[in-house]
Amino acid sequence: MNKEVFTTLTQDRELDIIPLKILMEGGEPMRGEIRCRGKCPNCSKNFKHIHKLGYICPDCKITPQRFYIDLWWQGERTRIYSDKLGQPLDTYQRAFYLLSHIQYEIKHHTFDPTKYKSSDIRKFLFENRITQFLKEKKIEEEKGNISPSYINSLKNYTKNYFLPFFKGMDVRDISSDDIKNFYHNLPKLKEKTIKNIIDALKHFFRNLYRYEIIDKIPIFPIIRVPESIPMWTSIENQLKLLNAIPDIHKPIFTFILFQGVRPSEARALKWKDLDLPNRIVIIRRTFSSSKLVERTKGRNIKPRLIHPFVYEKLKELQRGLPEAFVFINPKTQKHYSKTRLEAIFRKARNTTGIDINLYAAGRHSVATNAALAGADIRAIRDYLGHADSRTTEIYTHLDVLSQKQIFEKCKVINPSKDRLWTVSGGKS
Repeated sequence: MNKEVFTTLTQDRELDIIPLKILMEGGEPMRGEIRCRGKCPNCSKNFKHIHKLGYICPDCKITPQRFYIDLWWQGERTRIYSDKLGQPLDTYQRAFYLLSHIQYEIKHHTFDPTKYKSSDIRKFLFENRITQFLKEKKIEEEKGNISPSYINSLKNYTKNYFLPFFKGMDVRDISSDDIKNFYHNLPKLKEKTIKNIIDALKHFFRNLYRYEIIDKIPIFPIIRVPESIPMWTSIENQLKLLNAIPDIHKPIFTFILFQGVRPSEARALKWKDLDLPNRIVIIRRTFSSSKLVERTKGRNIKPRLIHPFVYEKLKELQRGLPEAFVFINPKTQKHYSKTRLEAIFRKARNTTGIDINLYAAGRHSVATNAALAGADIRAIRDYLGHADSRTTEIYTHLDVLSQKQIFEKCKVINPSKDRLWTVSGGKS
């Protein structure tokens, strides 16, 4: 080998001598060739290939700036111009390293030429796949299969968590270890929020697997969120809250507090959903992210008996056309907005000192008070519109008053006073 040419090659393009020495010293023969692109910009002659060292123009002492790997694989000729990250092969050194890696993949039967084609690489980049995923979810939302609020959550997770970590990565190469690192790098959030983020990401990868974009689904961490006990309040407190509401807004709050519906369902109620002679109401629609959706969260449309207290309030309203909303904000002459309802109820909370949100003061409290009164769980299920009794059973776990019998059966002696204490805390 001409020492002058060798020196020129290594100095002109700052090539790392170590990989070149490895090639010169022999070893397992490479499958494929490293070729250069273009001609010498000075003399327009072809670059000369110094085997296992690189390319150079002998006259101008210039080396090329673009290379590609040329190989035959499974009976087809494949040309590779960039690595898996889409970086062009701008040095012989980079091309050499890539060919070495391809050799390793071929030997271990993991070589996939599409992972090295820039057009395919862009197609499989995380940011492109998640964009496509969101477009598909938007179509599902327009068909009524998922709620607008869920779409908004997916967009939020993508912008704030997914893209900052996975951008630039090929979804086919994302491993269980990458998922674990993503989980560990999440900021301090509520356990339920973290679970929602991980579940959304898992859904994305399951979708990729379903459509054969990836060969397997990475392993995801198991996140267990402690069972939350729903807040609730007594019927007396519900009445106190209702009395603190201005009279012009009492109809919708009466419906929410005692009919046990979600506030968004009360806002979406139309006159065609009411059968006042038979005291029946059917909850058919809801609001999701300010958009009227012709279905409910549980998709369980069944007749529900109108609460007697609610019935008296509904009779006072002036009936509108079938498509008109039942509850109209007198100030806007339109349906109530979420923020307006919350603002009105916030004042009632401040007036009464009862610290509870509207959802819990209505739906949770109706269910809990019914369970404590001994109502059949199936009746509570149908009144709330639950599709599954297991959803309703959470309210039956709140019957702490029945535990009073423990104190009644087991009398306690106060050692310091040597007196018997009753369940009420009095002395005997």
